[in-house]
Amino acid sequence: MLKKILLGAAMLATSSFATYSQFPVPQANSGEVKVYTDFTMQDKRKAWDLGLKGRFVPVQNLEIWLQLPFTLMTRWGGEDTKGDGMKNLTFGGRYQITQNVAAFLDMTFPTGKKRINDDGLTFNLGAQYSQNFGTIDLGSELGFIFHTEGSDKFKAAPELHLNVEVDPIVSQTISPYIGLDLYIVVGDPKFDGHKSGDTSGNVGVFPYLGANFKITEIFSADLCAIFGFGKDYVGDKTPITLEASFNASF
Repeated sequence: MLKKILLGAAMLATSSFATYSQFPVPQANSGEVKVYTDFTMQDKRKAWDLGLKGRFVPVQNLEIWLQLPFTLMTRWGGEDTKGDGMKNLTFGGRYQITQNVAAFLDMTFPTGKKRINDDGLTFNLGAQYSQNFGTIDLGSELGFIFHTEGSDKFKAAPELHLNVEVDPIVSQTISPYIGLDLYIVVGDPKFDGHKSGDTSGNVGVFPYLGANFKITEIFSADLCAIFGFGKDYVGDKTPITLEASFNASF
């Protein structure tokens, strides 16, 4: 039970960051590194994460990225739940097919601490559409997330994921953004090949609001708040995640 609670906490804290970006792949030989931290609150549960994300464009239209997350602290009612430790590593790539359309594939590997992580593989694949409307940038994504059975014989249910984000262009130094992540469970979890729950049709809705603050041509910072809704997906209490990052582009 504890492992499932901690897995849920990890999912909620990163639910709106399935891919690195929903906007077009940058120019060749460019990249970015982010050091981020997020704090999630839900009823009596609190979790604090720290992580590193980076992307690089080795050739035109092809982006590769990596995420290394770490849980610093988890508490329930003020008590330490011993949920700290390295989380699973994610490696992914995107290819810009046209000016507005890209395809992506992300893979999460069971490299983290087994007590707090799934030990199967997770795949997230799909397509993105983006468009500039002069004073507004629109980014969107449709993905399919599925898992393999790990050594614990547990296999999480597959999900459809839809993201839409709008970035108004209002300033040279401050770039606000607002978005929505929608997760739809399209199956049931399995244990040792047998159905182990009724989750098909569960829906999770995660609106978020944030801003990027340009410090120099190279450095910037992000602040973002994420909210979770959907009783069957997140439970009775609304999770709130506050995230901050320091970014360096090259």
